Amino acid sequence: MKTKILLLLVSVSSFVSAQDTIPFPKIDSIKTHSQVFSLSPISKKVDKVNGLVFGVGHYQNKHIEKQTINGVNVDLNPVGLAIPMIIVFIPEMIQKGSFLKEVKSDTIVKVDIKFPRIQVNGLHLSTGCFFTNVSMNGLNISLLNRFTKMNGVSISPIGTQAKVMNGFSFGIYNGFNENNGLSIGLVNESMNLKGIQFGIYNSANTVKGIQIGIFNISKKNGFQIGIWNVNNKRSMPFINW
Repeated sequence: MKTKILLLLVSVSSFVSAQDTIPFPKIDSIKTHSQVFSLSPISKKVDKVNGLVFGVGHYQNKHIEKQTINGVNVDLNPVGLAIPMIIVFIPEMIQKGSFLKEVKSDTIVKVDIKFPRIQVNGLHLSTGCFFTNVSMNGLNISLLNRFTKMNGVSISPIGTQAKVMNGFSFGIYNGFNENNGLSIGLVNESMNLKGIQFGIYNSANTVKGIQIGIFNISKKNGFQIGIWNVNNKRSMPFINW
């Protein structure tokens, strides 16, 4: 019995880690087509939906190279409402209690950008989040979410993560490898900031934009406005550069 339980745990762990590590081969043997409406998860036989997608969300599928949604995607995702999933969107600095320290990890979001499973062009409405690699152009309104690349507006009460963010994000936590837009939240974290962070606590490795908040942390130079500002040169109240 113990052996069976151990095998089950190993299988679950392998499935979770596969999101960032499995090299998905191109599938040529499946004949695909497009349609104007689809339930989600979308059938592996459908590669494009020009219209409406409605269902319980999108999940990683090694048999799918890429699926495109041009229109509206609506997810009544019960898994996204699970409280334990919130931990995925809490930045590492909070988990370890390392406030007022620069981001030390080499990346915030780890996804294989070579394999976007879903491309959404339009409007995404969801009670949860994506459980596969997704690139999006448009408006995202969801409880929390993670993208390979987000071009547009993301409104997520709990937070948004993205490898590349070009646009506006609003939520409790915003974490990006590259932030080229405006982030408003309680906690904003970026590896490379070329836009604006506005919140209680802002942290970035490199800043070529502006941090505005109560506490601002930058590993290198950057313009900061806040109660306490820290970069590689100095620590100052109110304004730092």
